[in-house]
Amino acid sequence: MQRSSYLFSLLVILYILVYIFIYKQIDTPYSIFNTSPILDNKKVFDGYTLISPYNRLLNQNPQWQGKIYLLDLLGKPVHTWKTQHQALYSVLKTNGNLLVVMELPEYKETAPPGGRTGIIQELDWNSNVVWEYKNEMMHHDLVILPNGNVAVTLWEKTPADIAERISGGAEGTQLDGTVWSDLLVEINKNKEIVWEWHSYQHLDPKTDILGSLMPKFAWTYTNGISYVPHSPIDGEEAYLISMRSLNEVMFVRKRDGNIIWRSPKGMLNTQHDPTYLQNSNILVFDNGLTRAPDPYPVYGSRVVEIDPKVNRIVWQFDGGSGAVDKARFFAPIVGGSQRLPNGNTLITDGVRGHLFEVTKEGKVVWDLVNPYTTQMTGPFPNNFLFKARRYEENEIQWPEKIASSLNKTEYTLYNILKNIYPR
Repeated sequence: MQRSSYLFSLLVILYILVYIFIYKQIDTPYSIFNTSPILDNKKVFDGYTLISPYNRLLNQNPQWQGKIYLLDLLGKPVHTWKTQHQALYSVLKTNGNLLVVMELPEYKETAPPGGRTGIIQELDWNSNVVWEYKNEMMHHDLVILPNGNVAVTLWEKTPADIAERISGGAEGTQLDGTVWSDLLVEINKNKEIVWEWHSYQHLDPKTDILGSLMPKFAWTYTNGISYVPHSPIDGEEAYLISMRSLNEVMFVRKRDGNIIWRSPKGMLNTQHDPTYLQNSNILVFDNGLTRAPDPYPVYGSRVVEIDPKVNRIVWQFDGGSGAVDKARFFAPIVGGSQRLPNGNTLITDGVRGHLFEVTKEGKVVWDLVNPYTTQMTGPFPNNFLFKARRYEENEIQWPEKIASSLNKTEYTLYNILKNIYPR
């Protein structure tokens, strides 16, 4: 009896020690499912996820630093960069350097709010600045071009004779009497603008009408750009851009600036992040902020794949078939999507800081809520993300050896111990 009691006590102590020193250390329920982010190890795409947590307070205190994280599949950082300005979005170059678009602390000109940046920095592996470009009119997205240049969007004032003919938009939302439109530019390593496209020169105030609830001060509001080496319309080099205020994405031919394709009227609503796929289709995060609720009296977002050759949606993820399902997936602002090499889609519900990967059939196989909350401007923790990107292990020439994108030992231990230590 005494021996049994001793063994029982030993087992209890062992149970507690394993919980404290092993299971508690690896039990990180970052997912909304209250589990590890990996929900289906056989179907998840193996790689690293790059996130840039957003905090508008950062520029108000020079003592604060921004941080950008490269996460493994378990949500753990394998590398971290520090920034002196607030980052909105970042992408990796193939050499492991980080190209990050950030907010300036101060602006001389009053331009449309939301997504305004003003500075791009290229950071090496140790967060040292190796290249920088400033233009306070920059906003939202950036894209690295095959020749090493960078394409960005700038605000510019719409000529008065065109601005006075623009219709639509919400009354009372003018901004100092100025109507802004977009200038798309390509910048080289010498910080020179080597190509530009003025949106007002290619749009028509008669037909390019602002959405009913969009602000009158921003005619175009380009919130996403993507480079297209050969467009499916004519095979020529083009840019794919998203104009939120017009509820459209479009192909802009680089050679002459002509708009050679637009998404059909009513297909998209206040969308973000258009990307060009290898099958010549287009992937878009369709926010749906001002779209009439249909078929239920609720608002919802979706990610859609469009075949521009036939102007048809060929795939979508909208949260589910029920009204509650659709309402739960609703991102009124920001958001992104990325088609992964295995056919899955990585989706960013930015306001909630919620990242998830779905299969073609709509099954969620990876799910992560951004755990890096920042300084708050209101009563709730802020884990906001503009969008995120996943990178394959062999896609980047890492400057130094980093941890595997999946710690198999930790993952195996977690799956064994979670059955022993119920929540």
